[in-house]
Amino acid sequence: MKTKKLIINRDSICMGDDCMSHEKSITVNQDMTMIDLFEYIIDYVPTMYNVIWAVRSDKGVCGYIITDDHGKASIELVKENQLLIDMGLNEIMCRYYYPASFTWIDGETGERVHKYSESLSFLEKVKKDNQ
Repeated sequence: MKTKKLIINRDSICMGDDCMSHEKSITVNQDMTMIDLFEYIIDYVPTMYNVIWAVRSDKGVCGYIITDDHGKASIELVKENQLLIDMGLNEIMCRYYYPASFTWIDGETGERVHKYSESLSFLEKVKKDNQ
């Protein structure tokens, strides 16, 4: 059976979480698909509520893990579900976003600043940030 090593890493989610590396090496076999990888990543990243994890590879954005207000995760792939062994991926990085990731208070004026139009959905903002 053909296999390949894949390095997975993720953002730290708080100060105490950045004390150790989150990097993992997994073995991908010839039958593993992108959906299989995302299901693995759902268990790998911390359970959080109302966040989106952007899953990026050394080839670009692979997709998103979207959690609701109850922590239930859903997957949105950028491309069709493919066999990982055929994709030539070497590294995966998971970056999380929460709704306030795109808003901040201007230090001089005290006004709320929006990075993207408020008419965009949370997922649309994350996608735009990952273009």
